[in-house]
Amino acid sequence: MDKSIFYMDERITLAAFYTVITSFLIGFLALTQINKVKEDLDKLLLFLFGLFFIFLSFDEYFEIHEYANTVVKNTLQKGTAFSQLSEMSWIFPLFFFILLVFGVFVLLFIREKEKQIKIPLMLGVICYIVVLILEVVGGQTFGNDIYVWFVGAEEGFEMIGGSFFLLSVLNRQKS
Repeated sequence: MDKSIFYMDERITLAAFYTVITSFLIGFLALTQINKVKEDLDKLLLFLFGLFFIFLSFDEYFEIHEYANTVVKNTLQKGTAFSQLSEMSWIFPLFFFILLVFGVFVLLFIREKEKQIKIPLMLGVICYIVVLILEVVGGQTFGNDIYVWFVGAEEGFEMIGGSFFLLSVLNRQKS
């Protein structure tokens, strides 16, 4: 099962391949569009946006967030609230990083004036929020049959969200 392309929880699946390629493309396109932006804040936001997606492509393949959570779990004193949260999901140890990323997304959304860029950006953010919720809830079902459904839904929303972000940067390139 860990080698099945339909399981969608290992690096060698079609879902992971799609996310790696799409994330890298989003990041690359965003970084190449920085010179088209006039204001310094918008340049910084677009740079951080692009950098995040380049990092996400590497993270999706190398599972950096999973390894980081393992390091956190191994270094924390057992029984503390934070160690229990890190046992639940990788999201909690990386919570402030996640807030920073969503802060960049929100600022980009607020500052964007073009609807054809703004709407897919908003839909991508919504999909990624659903991904985080599915990660936390689905992680609690690990070992049960329903876990595979949570993983499939989470990976599906990640691909859909990535598609919306890609549409957003492609529309930015046209404008």
